[in-house]
Amino acid sequence: MQAKKRFYKDVTTDAGDDGWVIKLDNRMLRSPAGELLHLPSPALAAAVADEWRAQDEHIDAASMPLFSLAVTVLDRVMPQQPAIVCELAGYGDNDLLCYRADDDDLAARQQQFWQPWLEWADSAFGVSLEVATGIMPVNQPHAGGFHDALQQFDAWRLGALHRAVSLGGSLVLGLGFVAGRLDAEQLFNTAFLDELWQNEKWGRDYEAEDRQNYIRAELAEAARFLQLLPDQPQAGT
Repeated sequence: MQAKKRFYKDVTTDAGDDGWVIKLDNRMLRSPAGELLHLPSPALAAAVADEWRAQDEHIDAASMPLFSLAVTVLDRVMPQQPAIVCELAGYGDNDLLCYRADDDDLAARQQQFWQPWLEWADSAFGVSLEVATGIMPVNQPHAGGFHDALQQFDAWRLGALHRAVSLGGSLVLGLGFVAGRLDAEQLFNTAFLDELWQNEKWGRDYEAEDRQNYIRAELAEAARFLQLLPDQPQAGT
């Protein structure tokens, strides 16, 4: 698809009735679905405006990760927030951290770095998850408790959480990430512990490294997005 030419000169922000808006030559910015882009904080509005100012002759959507996540929240999360909550809660039935390796060395590392997060989930949300060796599904009778916690998130944090969980495969780690208990790099290192261990044992996989670097960058932008949101008390903090 051919990139769209830059069609504006000035980028400004302004306070509106439902949040902060961005104007391109005094025209309010809209999402791909046509919704006015109302942002929840002046800091996020300023950062998204900077992304639009930085565009050259052609608009590169890939260079605007904050805008991309913001419009995902607006167009996808807000219209179906209960469904997004249910989708995320479903990760608790099959959380990455519950499946341990047959290899003793890798299993020991998983125990060291994963088990504390399962204990945190039990303490923070009252959800005790079962652990098993191998890949066969594990029955998680208490995982439904995540649903109540997820209902407390606003749409903006829910969107960032969805991004983190989709990339990392763990609802527990995603909740810790949104709660500020681990940063983007810690989330990556914990979620991809198995792959990193394989790299140590068998050597670098350059194709996998390209994918891993992409995920690292996406998680870093999700962390930045969270930092730009207004404060909201969260379970697990």
